[in-house]
Amino acid sequence: MKRYRSLRAFIGCIAMLALSSCKPGADDDNVITVNLSDVNKKRVVNLSDWVLEPEFIALDSSSKDAYTEGGNCCVSDNYIGIYGSSQVYKLYDRKTGKYLRNIGRIGKNSGEYTNVYRSEIDEENSMVYILPWTAKELLCYDLNTGELIEARQLKYNVPKGAFAIDPETGELTVATLPFEGENETVVWKQDKEDNVLWEVPAGDLSLVPDYSHEIVGAFNTEDFDLSISTWGGRVDSLYVVKDGFLKPIFTMNFLKDNQKAATSILPNHTYILLPDHIITSVSMPVRRASGYYSYGKPVYVVTERGMEHSYVAEFTDDILNRKLEYLPFTQGYYKEVFSAEDFMKIGKAALSKGKLSETSKARISDILRTITPESNDVILLAPLKR
Repeated sequence: MKRYRSLRAFIGCIAMLALSSCKPGADDDNVITVNLSDVNKKRVVNLSDWVLEPEFIALDSSSKDAYTEGGNCCVSDNYIGIYGSSQVYKLYDRKTGKYLRNIGRIGKNSGEYTNVYRSEIDEENSMVYILPWTAKELLCYDLNTGELIEARQLKYNVPKGAFAIDPETGELTVATLPFEGENETVVWKQDKEDNVLWEVPAGDLSLVPDYSHEIVGAFNTEDFDLSISTWGGRVDSLYVVKDGFLKPIFTMNFLKDNQKAATSILPNHTYILLPDHIITSVSMPVRRASGYYSYGKPVYVVTERGMEHSYVAEFTDDILNRKLEYLPFTQGYYKEVFSAEDFMKIGKAALSKGKLSETSKARISDILRTITPESNDVILLAPLKR
């Protein structure tokens, strides 16, 4: 859904973000800096060059409870979790797509949720972790029953957050949108007893409270990557979380030599950290006839890690023979959730023109023989090459 704002509010969102760490002692050497105005080369990137053999999973359509309307996908070795706005979290078998159970329930009481913002499936401890929007607790559910085991109290209120939990120690790292007047910390770590081990002050990362901002952590590498995407854009960096500080690793300069951040409208942008690349999604502001601004389709700038070479990329899904307008790279996968009706069209075209292995052709053919437009969703999972 597009959002619109006045020019005054649009410019008011812009603030300088220090390139150096929010805590003294962080090593800011070897930060890659790219000037957008210097990126002139263009390249077509085929999805098959970046991912391994894809999986296609048709979700269970055998009962009303099996159906989902959620568009977000969390995966582990043997499970798939599907969630979305005002949608109960549903768990499926990754190999077969069989519906297993709901995880938790919708509600406003402690241990319940109205919207899920992030999730992690921990098979080692048979747990599903759910972080709702505006969370004060990390909800911990039994993987095998879907029932609440524990609601871990968070040190700070989390309007939108990202988290990582160590399955061996139970130590929990949480990053949040640092709203002014609410959160003075942008990321911290708690032990299993929820004692704070360290925290990083928000400093120049602080934001005017606004839920159009996003906390970004793609988790495609072993690092906890972190950046903040703001409506209106601002000068900022992509970080990785280290014990007690944020280490900046990448930033893009959107300004020309004679421009100043305080008086310029910057593009909306998001950083995606991959094993071998950093993708910057850049959406330029467009002024409408009404005088309000919105953003156009994103342009993707790819920076090759270790070579500091950047180019504008047009991404093509040569596997399914289609152009890609959005890049859902998370948890080390390219993930996509299709409605059955959309998959019937896309799958049929892919069989005739896509770059498919015999295994994928057979799997897509099997799915197309069994689904109807009223069937449950179909999931595409393609592991990133490393």
